[in-house]
Amino acid sequence: MYKQLFLCFFLFVFTFVKAQELNCNVTVNAEQIQVSNNQIFKTLENSLTEFMNQTQWTNIAFKDHEKIKCGITILLTEQKSTNSFVGTLQVQASRPVFNSTYYSPLLNYKDNSFSFQYTEFQPIVYNENGYESNLVSVMSYYAYLILGMYVDTFSLEGGKPYLNTCIYIANQAQQSGYLGWENSKGKITRFTLIDQMISSANEPFRKLFYQYHFEVMDVFERNQKSAASRMVQLLLPLEKMYDENPNSFMIRIFMDAKADEIVNIFKDNSSVDTSELVSVLKRVSSNNSKKWRQIDSL
Repeated sequence: MYKQLFLCFFLFVFTFVKAQELNCNVTVNAEQIQVSNNQIFKTLENSLTEFMNQTQWTNIAFKDHEKIKCGITILLTEQKSTNSFVGTLQVQASRPVFNSTYYSPLLNYKDNSFSFQYTEFQPIVYNENGYESNLVSVMSYYAYLILGMYVDTFSLEGGKPYLNTCIYIANQAQQSGYLGWENSKGKITRFTLIDQMISSANEPFRKLFYQYHFEVMDVFERNQKSAASRMVQLLLPLEKMYDENPNSFMIRIFMDAKADEIVNIFKDNSSVDTSELVSVLKRVSSNNSKKWRQIDSL
């Protein structure tokens, strides 16, 4: 019953409160670039912070204390000309857990193909009807990706409208020629990431993503052992998803965000049988093997 009330409250907030949706901490690190005036990077940081937090991305926003906690760290590695820059982005987002002060990580993704042009004090404005610049497209893409993934955790595939906006942005940006938007088989780009995410083939993963948060994390404070046992049941099917598509980016993206959380949950609930799950995790996410051994040794 409490889950229905929680969902109703969430939808009520989404429907009737009009305000911006994100509480995004944007950081621009330009230490690797030697320039006479670093103020341009501080101006960029302030402009992007304002862009992410003051743009109304949807018509179903949150109260101030309910805004989505997220962060984007831009590491600039090269200045190709006066107003042309190259670097990387680290994008992170989290989601509150019901009846607790804990925030569950949703996304922890590094984008290695980021380049853009920027002149100090130029306006940064999202145009929902077309392409403005690569800087605007990349930042808008991640705003909608965060929104889509966030809403997906409260309602099964509820984030579809925002993820569809991501693919629209990606399609528009492909025509710019900037790296990171290409449809490259076997490589994670902004296009291939969202293309896989909204693919019908990944509906089982979207369902798992929803159930993980709504059926495990949101009941954790009430009954930790029951929630941990349910987590085992939900994660075991990852092996079948992996067998059907070993190149799926979804498992990789999920584990990059969730590996530490999964380990910590089972550390606190060592009586739950995880022997079969550890075997699955080592197979589907081998790069986290050291972390999975922490569960194996309990």
